[in-house]
Amino acid sequence: MTDSQYLDVKLKLRDTESVVLTPGYLSGCILNSLDNLFGEIGGRTSLDIVKFSAADRRLILRVPQEFVERARIAVTLIGHYQEVPCHFQVLKTSNKQLDFDDVGL
Repeated sequence: MTDSQYLDVKLKLRDTESVVLTPGYLSGCILNSLDNLFGEIGGRTSLDIVKFSAADRRLILRVPQEFVERARIAVTLIGHYQEVPCHFQVLKTSNKQLDFDDVGL
């Protein structure tokens, strides 16, 4: 995918034991936030999870350049994941593919 940005995102949950963390659920949560904030944009954009770690609660998203700001806003405004209070933190954004080792946290 050309003209894409990569976002390294960490999910912080109040209760980690009561959720099922999968790429499909995470993608749906982010697309739902995009749809709620910006209308039909969530259905028109391709948002790919290119790397995922359930243990670290991190994911690398690939987003088309024209939707980066909206995706970043939608991700950071999510307040619940599977009805558990949470917040998503964008650790890094890059036009080159990221890896979890790229951010020393």
